[in-house]
Amino acid sequence: MAHSQPGPERPVYTVSELTRAVKLHLESEFYDVWVTGEISNFKPHAASGHWYFTLKDKDSQCAAVMFRSAARLVRFRPADGLAVLARGFITVYEPRGGYQLQIEKLEPRGKGALQLAFEQLKEKLAKEGLFAPERKKPLPLLPRRIGIVTSRSGAAIRDICHILHTRFPNLRITLYPAQVQGDLAAFEIAKGVQVLNRLAEELELDVLIVGRGGGSLEDLWPFNEESVARAISASRLPVISAVGHEVDFTIADFVADVRAATPSAAAELVVARKDHFVERVGALERRLADTIVARTAGIRGRVERLSGHQAFLAVRHRVESGGQKIDESRLRASAAVERKLRTGREKVARLSQNLEALRVDRRLAEARARLTRLSLLLVTSERARLTARGDRLGRASAQLDALSPLAVLGRGYSLTWDATGKLVRDAASVSAGDPVRVTLSSGELDCRVEKSRVPETHDDEA
Repeated sequence: MAHSQPGPERPVYTVSELTRAVKLHLESEFYDVWVTGEISNFKPHAASGHWYFTLKDKDSQCAAVMFRSAARLVRFRPADGLAVLARGFITVYEPRGGYQLQIEKLEPRGKGALQLAFEQLKEKLAKEGLFAPERKKPLPLLPRRIGIVTSRSGAAIRDICHILHTRFPNLRITLYPAQVQGDLAAFEIAKGVQVLNRLAEELELDVLIVGRGGGSLEDLWPFNEESVARAISASRLPVISAVGHEVDFTIADFVADVRAATPSAAAELVVARKDHFVERVGALERRLADTIVARTAGIRGRVERLSGHQAFLAVRHRVESGGQKIDESRLRASAAVERKLRTGREKVARLSQNLEALRVDRRLAEARARLTRLSLLLVTSERARLTARGDRLGRASAQLDALSPLAVLGRGYSLTWDATGKLVRDAASVSAGDPVRVTLSSGELDCRVEKSRVPETHDDEA
């Protein structure tokens, strides 16, 4: 069997060259394609934010990647088993020689992306208990000030202010202006709820209204964001959600303490009509007055019936006598209290005098003066004692100088020592030629005896 050999008409590719050629062909041919399939092996990368998964049908599968820049625009959360429609382009990863679909846009099949994202978030928050009725806070009966998070220029703030001014002209309003549509809207709405809660005590806020006018699902979407739902759920102030028209529901409606169909309805909910309060207070005043009149009349009739009865007279006499005794006891008690108070005042006066005599600051001043006197006496005594000792020391020094050999030497005398260091007291103790040392008042001399003269001794004549 013959085998064809490579030649000029049959080029030979390296693996890299072949992969690069396939890459150029596929990427130029499939640069914008729509692919439908089912997601499997969905793996979001936490650090990079990229999504890696597989698109498959019953017969085949294809690797897919969606980078963070595109994934952040997807409203719903992809999951295994979800049928989707993907738009992107084919890329070839040369180190592995495999191709993958790089997705730029992802939509669920059968449902819109926003509707699916709405249902996913609603299910998640419901499981966490954020919609539970027991979490709902009641609205205040008559709030002092209302906080509003909405657009500064939208119809919602105009409608709310009109209703509030009509029903409660002196009610104060604090507006946190926020975008209610667009990419930054969710962040600003959540921030508004948080800021007004933080300033609630300072601004005397009692309730919040968060909302906007109607619109499409895309327009209302910021009120379906998880950040807004979390901010409303964490609010210490009661929150009324007022988003869109009556048929529109958002995640904010489910999380809020009260849901109003429109911003105008929210204003009507937060305050009742002032004249209703006036009318109710008037009705209660009339009922109270009628009740007092009726009960007073009944009591007066009973008193009149009992006033002529002997038993009533006896009771009244005992009551009057008891009242007199009470008055007398009160007078005695008052006199006793006055005596005790007078005695107490006198005792306090005596104690004050004693305390004045024993005041610590006066005793300290006296002690300081005494210490000063003793210090002066001690210094004087010590100085006299030192002077006396100095005088005695001077006299002793003079006597010592008078007796000192050095003083004698100072007057021209000298001391002579022999070679053994003994003091020469007699000329006979040394001989001619002996070395001697002569000590003067200042310095010494080394000398040698030239001649010794011994005085002649004479025997006593009998």
